[in-house]
Amino acid sequence: MNVFDLDDRVTAAAVAAAGTIVAALIQLRAAWRKEVSERARGVPISKKSRRGPVLAVILLLVAAGVGGFALSQYLLGQSGRDSAALRSEMQTQLAQISATAERLERAAMNDRVPARRAEDDLRGAEGVTVTATVGPCRARAVPASDAAPGCSEQDAPRVMLCGSVPSSAVVTALALYARPEDSPRPWAESRVAPGQDLGRARFADRPIERAESDQTKQVCTGFSAWDAEQAYSARLVVKYTSSNTLREVSHAMVVPTSEER
Repeated sequence: MNVFDLDDRVTAAAVAAAGTIVAALIQLRAAWRKEVSERARGVPISKKSRRGPVLAVILLLVAAGVGGFALSQYLLGQSGRDSAALRSEMQTQLAQISATAERLERAAMNDRVPARRAEDDLRGAEGVTVTATVGPCRARAVPASDAAPGCSEQDAPRVMLCGSVPSSAVVTALALYARPEDSPRPWAESRVAPGQDLGRARFADRPIERAESDQTKQVCTGFSAWDAEQAYSARLVVKYTSSNTLREVSHAMVVPTSEER
């Protein structure tokens, strides 16, 4: 707090009040000395001589009012400056707190990225499994024919099996399985190749990838069955890894070490 840091108006009012007080004191002193001198000579006191002290008192009152106004303005200005300084300090502290919170949030997000990547890699190693069932084919009847209607591959219903994986994932393995719906054969023994003819069913020759959202994509393959007597079950297993993990593996180097003899 600087006492001499005053506004121009406050300074002018204080100077005027000080000058008025000094002038009033000088006038009071002069009137008092004159009155003492006249009383010593035995001169009667006139009304004119009495006006001097009254005028001096009025000047003192005016000076006191001006001084009070100057003091109030000074205190008001000082309070405003203190409030502005306090607001500035609070804003600075809030900015520091916001910056610290942002850094902590960024650090927390950076810590979550490796954990999320490890979780995605674990899920990708286990594989995303999708299973679908295709019912018996319903062939179109042939007019003017006594033969039982049969199904062809053109009449076969087709389904798409799609597994959702992260957008940045790289597919490392794609396993296809197919078997009749009522077959007791386990899935592990029912693996087939893309495009392989299963008699009356087969998978598409190659899988496709398509965007699902900003964070995920779909790995899909088609399956069709044209058996008019039984349904088929098909399964797709997609294994993947994150692109960052694959990049780290591709950049890894084996450095030979020498043994001291």
